[in-house]
Formats: sequence, structure tokens, C-alpha cells
Amino acid sequence: EDEVKKVLPIARKHRVPVTFRAAGTSLSGQAVTDSVLLKLSHSGRNFRRYEILDQGKRITVEPGLIGGEVNRLLQNYHKKHGTQMQYKIGPDPSSIDSCMLGGIISNNSSGMCCGVKQNTYH
Repeated sequence: EDEVKKVLPIARKHRVPVTFRAAGTSLSGQAVTDSVLLKLSHSGRNFRRYEILDQGKRITVEPGLIGGEVNRLLQNYHKKHGTQMQYKIGPDPSSIDSCMLGGIISNNSSGMCCGVKQNTYH
């Protein structure tokens, strides 16, 4: 956090854009930039709260959870509560076990099972 606080004013002074990176595979080149690239370390503890609602039909998550983790949380909820249906999050990018929900959403990820009609925004 301290390093980010030092870099941002310098980037602003020189009018250089800043791109943040946290997790994922960057299969689509998201980490390729002509700006300053800030790689944020992911300690596995930040921005990871979640709440499963409506018998597992809905889940509210913070952006630091990995997509595959969210699906496993929903799977465990289904097993524990014996719900009629086991749900998963809509997007299924090939990097689902590497990328965080924040990146899935900001990149409008979809995947082979979703296409563009069922991407993150739908």
C-alpha cells in the first residue's frame, strides 16, 4: 500500500496512466500496457468476504475471491444444505481457477459455455 501511495503521485505528475494487476493468467493480454503496471500482491486475505443468499441462487462477493473458489463455495453450500439445484457463477473463463472476481467483471469475461450472450454483464 505504501509503494502504491508513492507511485501514484509521480504517475500523475508525469501524466502517465497506471494499470493495476492482481491475479489471473492474462491470456487476453490484460497485463500488456504502455503505462505503469502495478502488480498487487495477493495475500489471500483481502477483499474476500462473501454471503450466500436465497438457497444458493445468489452470492454476494468481494473482488478478491478467485472464480473457482466461488464455485466451490456454492458447491459446498449445496452439499451442506441439500438444495435442489447447485449453482455456479455465470462466466466460466479458462482461467477461472486463477482469476479474481474483480478481474472477471472488469474484463467482461465469459468463456466457452457462455459466449457473449451470458458474459459477466448479463
